[in-house]
Amino acid sequence: MGKTDAAQIVAVAIFVISYVLIFSGRLERSVAALLGLFLMASVGYIFGFLTFESMISHVDWDVVILLFGMMTYVGLMAKTGFFKYIAVKAIKMSSGNPWLIFLYLSLITTFVSMVIDNVTTILLMIPLTVEVAEMLDINPVPVMLGEAVLSNVGGVGTMIGDPPNIMIGLASGYSFNDFVLNLFPPVIASLIISILLARVIYRKWMKENAKNMEHLAKMRASRYIRNKKRMHRLLYLLFAMIFFFATGAYTGVSPAFVALSGGIMAMLLCMEEPKEAFKAVEWPTLVFFIALFSLVGGLQETGVLDELAGRIASLSSSIFALSVVILWVSGIASSFVDNIPITAAFIPVVAALSTTGNASILWWALAMGVGMGGNITPIGSSAGVITVTLSKRYGHEIMGREWVKFGTVVGIVSMGVCTLFLYFMI
Repeated sequence: MGKTDAAQIVAVAIFVISYVLIFSGRLERSVAALLGLFLMASVGYIFGFLTFESMISHVDWDVVILLFGMMTYVGLMAKTGFFKYIAVKAIKMSSGNPWLIFLYLSLITTFVSMVIDNVTTILLMIPLTVEVAEMLDINPVPVMLGEAVLSNVGGVGTMIGDPPNIMIGLASGYSFNDFVLNLFPPVIASLIISILLARVIYRKWMKENAKNMEHLAKMRASRYIRNKKRMHRLLYLLFAMIFFFATGAYTGVSPAFVALSGGIMAMLLCMEEPKEAFKAVEWPTLVFFIALFSLVGGLQETGVLDELAGRIASLSSSIFALSVVILWVSGIASSFVDNIPITAAFIPVVAALSTTGNASILWWALAMGVGMGGNITPIGSSAGVITVTLSKRYGHEIMGREWVKFGTVVGIVSMGVCTLFLYFMI
């Protein structure tokens, strides 16, 4: 199909308008993406560079299926009370010490986010955090910020920890183990530095004296478990899923198939009605992914993204310099627009750049950029947006200055740490 300058200009205009609508919140993001799909397909027919069928062919169905499977599994696991159980265990271990509450709950959120979508983790942790903080009469804002910010840091560490990583992993062809080997070290370094920063930033808050300690003593973690036998079965299933994720490079089993199988097996183990099991599936999110892949695919068909990749490549012959550009540009962009659409836009560009040299470093730069950069502002990641929304709902609103004091500092410092690690990846 022929491509004209006019087609490229119109396609770019539709792409920008769609992203502005997604960012602005004037339309729900799945609706904004679907509108972009409709407009892109329409001009594709008019200018003759695209058909709806070719546009849909750009959808990465592995990503959609993997998310569907994991959402189903996590929803069923949440019903057992497992997440609240481990959170209450950690709170009791803290003995009401504000710093230990911050440390334990933030670390739980970090490591759980490495194997389970961080949005789901935040939805489960925030209500319990507020409940305990109010019981002890301490300010929950630092803890909520720690959970949100460190969940984003933790999500970078594995292929299944964050939707952008799932997208990058399946687009690049790198395995679960590749992500752990290359991204776990900078994540751990960023995590340690983030905790040290929190210790300094919240030094005054740490001196707050917890009250009503007798209520904490009466809390029983076991009360939060709704079905112990089912919880154990689902934990065994999670270990099996992680095993197959980790051995995928040797067995050839697709991560999407592992996640889908996990969701199906969870339904069978729980004997749950599909209608109930699928309530945890975020259908608007799946629609958003489908529309977003199609929208970016339409732009790719015009050749615009190939040209952009060429211009980025012309900036330097150094693969390290290019990786730093990708890290910081994607990171800063992700601080203003949700990192999922930024990742979708960057994947074709990085794929085009990865034809020469040490290609893997460019993919790792993108993963670290969109993951760590999402912490710079409260709208840079889904976990951040949900945390701020929940904080307002529960009467402890996280103000912009509070986010800047911790989230922005951690985001920028973490990206600096990742830049250093890129140097050693060459």
